[in-house]
Amino acid sequence: MHFLQMVQLKLNDFYKLRFIGNLNFVSGKLYFEIFRPVAGQDNYESGIYRLDGRSATRYTAGVEDRDMVADNRGELLAYTAEEDKKTAIYVKNVMMGEQRKLWQTEHEIKNIGWSSNSKGLFVTLKKKEGDDEFRIVENYPIYLNGEGFLPFANIELLFISLKGKVENIIKGDFGISDFAVNPLKSELALIIKPDNYGVFNSKIGILSIKSGEMTFLDLPKGNYTNPGYFDDGTLYFLTSRHERSISQSMKLAIWREGELREIAKHEDISLENSVNSDSRMGKARSIKAKGDYVYLIATVRGRAGIYRTKKDGTIGIEPVVTGDFSVDSFDFGNDCIYFIAQNLNTPQEIYKFDGKTERVTSINKKIENLGLQRAEKFNFNASDGMSIEGWFMKGKGKGTIVQIHGGPRTSYGEGFLFEFHLLNSIGLNILFSNPRGSDGYGDDFALSIKGKYGERDYQDIMDFLSYAVDRYKIHEKEVGVIGGSYGGFMVNWIIGHTNRFKAAVTDRSIGDHIVDYFSGDIGPEFDEDQVGGTPYENIEHFWEKSPLKYMKNCKTPLLIIHSYEDYRCPIWQAYELYTQLKIQGSKVKMVLFKGENHDLSRAGKPKNRIKRLEEISKWFVKNLNL
Repeated sequence: MHFLQMVQLKLNDFYKLRFIGNLNFVSGKLYFEIFRPVAGQDNYESGIYRLDGRSATRYTAGVEDRDMVADNRGELLAYTAEEDKKTAIYVKNVMMGEQRKLWQTEHEIKNIGWSSNSKGLFVTLKKKEGDDEFRIVENYPIYLNGEGFLPFANIELLFISLKGKVENIIKGDFGISDFAVNPLKSELALIIKPDNYGVFNSKIGILSIKSGEMTFLDLPKGNYTNPGYFDDGTLYFLTSRHERSISQSMKLAIWREGELREIAKHEDISLENSVNSDSRMGKARSIKAKGDYVYLIATVRGRAGIYRTKKDGTIGIEPVVTGDFSVDSFDFGNDCIYFIAQNLNTPQEIYKFDGKTERVTSINKKIENLGLQRAEKFNFNASDGMSIEGWFMKGKGKGTIVQIHGGPRTSYGEGFLFEFHLLNSIGLNILFSNPRGSDGYGDDFALSIKGKYGERDYQDIMDFLSYAVDRYKIHEKEVGVIGGSYGGFMVNWIIGHTNRFKAAVTDRSIGDHIVDYFSGDIGPEFDEDQVGGTPYENIEHFWEKSPLKYMKNCKTPLLIIHSYEDYRCPIWQAYELYTQLKIQGSKVKMVLFKGENHDLSRAGKPKNRIKRLEEISKWFVKNLNL
C-alpha cells in the first residue's frame, strides 16, 4: 500500500481515534465513556472516565464498561460490563468509591434506569435465540437492521433491587425501545413497538409498578420517542404523526392530565443531530428537562446545537449553545452545560458552556495534531435558483471525489469524517453538499424529493459539481463519486444517467425498489412513502425510480460494497447490480463483509472498517490514475 504510506493520514491512524459518549454530571463531577478501536483484537474497548481539571481519569477498571446511568440523588452510578461472555451490572457509590456486581446475564441488556427512590434498577432485556436450526416467522417486520430477526417477544422488563432480587415486570409480543421513570409516582412511561403495528409507529404505555397494569395513552397513530419527565411528573416526548411523510421533522409534546399538547409545533426545525460522522459511538443524551424548560439537540444548516423551549409553550425554540460544531450529547453542570461536540477537522471533545464556549479536553489530540485540511464552506444557486450549501476540501493532486450522504434526510456539515480526511490525504479534493432532501433546512426542503428520487436531488448534485469545477478549477475528467445507503442509490442513479464520472463506489445501496419493497426491513413503509404507493398499484413507477433499469447505460467503473447482514438494504441489491454489470461487460468489483450490517462504516469491526477504506482508496487510486 505504498500510496497510503506517504500521506498525512494513514489507514492505521484509525486506531488513534477515541469516541466519547454518555455524559453524566454527578455530585460535582463529570463522568463519561471513551471507546477505542483495538488493533489485533478486532473490537472496541470502552471505559468510564471522570473529568479532573482538563484530564480524563479512568474511573472503572474493566475494558468493556459502558452504559452508565446515575440515580436521582447523585450518589450511585450503575453500568454494564462484558465479562466471560456475559453482561454484568455494577453499582458504584461515587461518594465512597465502593462498587459491587449487582447481577449478570447471558442475554443482551438493552437499557437500564434507576427507580425514583434509588432502591433498584429497571432493565430491558433481549433474550438470545435458541439453538434450533429453523426459524418460525409469523409477524411483520421479519427483521430489523442491527437487531436481527424478530419477534419482539424476547424483550422483557425487569426490576433488580440493590439486594439483587430480580422481578419480571412485564413481557409480551411487543418491543420496548425506551422508557422513563416518573419521579413522583411508582410508574414508567414505555415506548412500545407492537408487533404488526408498523416500523415507523409506536405507542406510549404507562406501567404501574405496583399493579403491573399498563395503560396506553390515547394518542394518534404515529411515532413517539425520547420520553422524559419534568420534576412535577409531567411527561414529555418527541412525536411525528406522519401527516406529510414518515420523514417529516419530529415535534416536542407533553402529556398532562389526559391531554396531549405539542410545544412550538409551528417551528420548522429538526429536533435531532442528523450531521453525518463516522466517529461517534456510545449512548448520547439529546433531550433533558431542567426547571420549566426542555433542552434538546437540533440540526440547523449542517450544525447541531443545543436549543430549548418552555413547558407552557410561551416561547418558541431558542438557541442556547450553537457554533461551527455539532453537539452529540450534553448534561447540566453547576451553572453550566457540558457537551460533547465535533467539527469537520476535530473529532469529539468535551466542551463547557457558561455564557461562552470553552473546550476542556484534548482526548483526540493525536488526530488533531496531524494538521488535517480544513474544508471551505460555500453556497451556490442551483439551476432553479435554490441556494444550496456545499464544502470543498482541497487535495494535493488532480483527482476529486464527490461524496453523497445517506438518508436522504441527514446532512453533511460540522461532523468529523475519517473517510474524507483519508481520501484527502491521498491527494484527492473532496466535494460534499446538502442537496434537496437533506436535513437542517426545513421540512419543505427535505420533503421536496418525496416520490421524485433522481430528479431535483440529482440535478442539485450535477449543478454543485459544475459550480465547483468552475470555482476551484477542478480537472473534470478525473472526478469520482461515492455514497452510502440513499447516497449509494444516488451513485447508482448517476452512473446510469451520465458518464461524467471516471470511477464510482456504491456502499450499502438500493438499485431495485421493487425488490426493496418486499425485502427491506423498512421497505414497505419507506418505499410507499418515499417512492410512492406500492408495486401492485404502480409497478411502472417503481421500476422507473430503480437505478437498475438504467444500469445498461453504465460505462463508469463501479466498486460495490455491501454487508451480509444488512437488512436495511439487503445484500441481493448488490447481487443484482453486480450481475447486470458483469453480464454487459462493464468494469465492476464487489466486496462483501461477513458479520456486518448497514452500519459497517460507522460501527463495524475495526478491521472491516479499515478494509472498507482500503478498498475504496485503491479503487479511486487505480481508476483516477493517481
